[in-house]
Amino acid sequence: MSESHADFYERWSAMARPYFAWQFAQFRPHIGRRVADIGCGLGSFVEHFLATGVESDPELRARFSERHRDQRVRLTSATDATAPALAPELRAAGVDTIFSVNVLEHIERDEMALRNMIEATAPGGHICLLVPAHPFLYGTLDALDGHFRRYTKASLRELVATAGGEAVDWVDLHHLNALAAFGWFLKGRILKEKTQTDENYTLMNAVLPVVSRLEGLVRPPFGISLVAVLRRR
Repeated sequence: MSESHADFYERWSAMARPYFAWQFAQFRPHIGRRVADIGCGLGSFVEHFLATGVESDPELRARFSERHRDQRVRLTSATDATAPALAPELRAAGVDTIFSVNVLEHIERDEMALRNMIEATAPGGHICLLVPAHPFLYGTLDALDGHFRRYTKASLRELVATAGGEAVDWVDLHHLNALAAFGWFLKGRILKEKTQTDENYTLMNAVLPVVSRLEGLVRPPFGISLVAVLRRR
């Protein structure tokens, strides 16, 4: 019997917990009291904060609801990050932080989604984004994951400017995980593989303590991801 989409996602999320923790650490100083996790999936990050989740995948929404039954976490009625109803719903909930990890690349109208995120955030709050970096890394693994694009610092700055740059100030923009960029290029561009294996995550977890410590000392000039933090005016 083949593994369902939700079962694969749950197994992968469990294996990637150390990596998720490192990703979250990039944003910890900017996380407020009421957080909306855009593209929350199964809720891998919501344990870190009081959260409202936005998820479009029906199977993942159902699994999320099973895993998070308490009043501390809830899903929005709007399931589409580009939906006009999303920003008003999040504003009404008093959201002061938008948290979105590896989501914008899945959205064809990423400008509209980012505009919603900016409009939903209370003044003084933060928009925390993590997106895949470097278009030259785009390969079979990106296509498998449903990515429309990868970003450069310049293209992300341009996206923010067109989505509502007059309403935000830049707080941070840096690359993350330089080592993984080599593996992604090898698997997706050279070998043209179309799957991620358990061994990939085992290796990632093995080297993560060293990589995270090094990048905590010196930020790399490139990486598999871009980390961006905006402050709402």
